[in-house]
Amino acid sequence: MVAAQYKKLFFLKVYHAYFLNSGMVSFDDLDENDKRTNLRKYNWQDFLKITPTQATLKNFKKYQLLFRNTSEGIIIFSRVMEENVQESFISLDQDLVLSFLIAYKDPYFENYTAIGPLSNEKILLSNFLPVHFQEESFDLMPIESDNAIFSDSFVVSRESIDSYFADGLNPGESNLAKGLLLFRMQGENGNLNITNVNGTLKINPTVFKVNFDNRSTFWTYHQQAINTSVTTNSPKPLTKNGFVQIHPDSDFDEPNDDLSELQFPNPSVERIKIEENNYYSEIYI
Repeated sequence: MVAAQYKKLFFLKVYHAYFLNSGMVSFDDLDENDKRTNLRKYNWQDFLKITPTQATLKNFKKYQLLFRNTSEGIIIFSRVMEENVQESFISLDQDLVLSFLIAYKDPYFENYTAIGPLSNEKILLSNFLPVHFQEESFDLMPIESDNAIFSDSFVVSRESIDSYFADGLNPGESNLAKGLLLFRMQGENGNLNITNVNGTLKINPTVFKVNFDNRSTFWTYHQQAINTSVTTNSPKPLTKNGFVQIHPDSDFDEPNDDLSELQFPNPSVERIKIEENNYYSEIYI
């Protein structure tokens, strides 16, 4: 009996600068050794969860597709013909849409991510323009070579996402979801296509990429022993790796001799407040 053969259909990478940058140095500017080190420690599943909808699970069985998580993202595989690995074992409809829910695993995700509070909005990442969202303005899902950074351009109203589920999916699925991923076999343009126009699989599968930026906040230091609070004069990036050095003479508008001998630790992501659309990290020293 010949074992079933599978070929990669498409790959979605999920990167986050909070975990991949080192202090003030962005991931792209790190040397190759440091990049490999940070990627070895990286797993997007530490902060997000992506799950197929019930409708998509049924399509996985119907079309004999496999869903796999990696430390860098998710991969969908298609079963292929033994004599031709570019031909799917079961022909993939060109209008086939695979849908996935995005949820937070880390309750502090919005604290360290450059994203507005998703109280009345949700994330929409799609490689085509669904009719359901024609009244919404949003950018299409980026591919890896775009080097696009996640922004409010990938956010739509909560009502539009919830009504999408009510129209064709399980309404209960949207309750805890912070966003929706939609992949159609034929994307809005050639770069976003998952399969070729004739329905065969691409030799080089499409690689989509969601690149979350880390949030920068003003850092407020509270020194209770001398009853002093000072705030940096510019926002500083929040990062899990590396260290951002604070210089009392330049990072505060009003230098204070009482602060010159103090150490200035980097903040945690738990204690953040918003005032007049500015984000502040509070650190007690």
